[in-house]
Amino acid sequence: MHRTRTVAGTNKGLFKSMNAERQSPLERYLSILEIIAASQRPLSLTELANIIQLPKPTVHRLVGSLQACGALKTEERNQRGFSIGRRVTRLLHLSQDPSVINNYAQIVCDQLTKTVGETCYLVRIGNDAVHTIARSVPDQGYRLHVFPGHELPTHAAASAKAILAYQDDATIRRLLHPPFKRYTDQTKSTMVHVMEDLDQVRKQGYAICDREIDSGIMAYGCPVFSGDNEVIYSVGVTGPVNRLSQKPADYWVEALRIGADQFAKMLQAGLAPEEL
Repeated sequence: MHRTRTVAGTNKGLFKSMNAERQSPLERYLSILEIIAASQRPLSLTELANIIQLPKPTVHRLVGSLQACGALKTEERNQRGFSIGRRVTRLLHLSQDPSVINNYAQIVCDQLTKTVGETCYLVRIGNDAVHTIARSVPDQGYRLHVFPGHELPTHAAASAKAILAYQDDATIRRLLHPPFKRYTDQTKSTMVHVMEDLDQVRKQGYAICDREIDSGIMAYGCPVFSGDNEVIYSVGVTGPVNRLSQKPADYWVEALRIGADQFAKMLQAGLAPEEL
């Protein structure tokens, strides 16, 4: 309790100088986000009101709006503790230095390819598409259609589906672009079938592209979960169907999940590639 009073007392002085009562609504929202982001634990409504020096009903309204849009979340069942939500986490991930992220991704892809002996790659969601950011090719040099910067068909590619399945409805609709190109007889080309496929991805935790883009190629994709269960990246493996089908799905998925976990830890720790 003493620690809480000390923190609140210190911040009171800061926000008193800002004249919280005269802040614009946007400044109030940002102040709440900054306070909670700087905290090492969830903050209650009372603590927030004391720190920012606004009436508790006002803070309740502000926090409610932030929670409704996903900028804040409650950590406790009684909803007394508030922490940073998935929308803010997503912004932080999307604003990270692309060159550093790509270095992380290349490390993971190289290690995966060395382990499984097939082409491995890492992809990222964008505003209206999913792109490959890194790939590693085995010694046999079977490069297939995956290369950095390549836009993946969101209705067919395993790695794209592994990301799309964990987005909200608005994002899914924005990233799907019907009418869907039918690459092979296996391509799912209706919205109903594509959405059913995404449901299956959520149930099993990984995605499959079984000759949906190329009649001789198969791929698996696994989502990369951030600490807030946000999915912006996925890891994939692809190769000739006659090779990948020789091993059970669990073999490929287990390797991809290890790579996805490693990449998530890199992002969270913020290590420079030379430190890894």
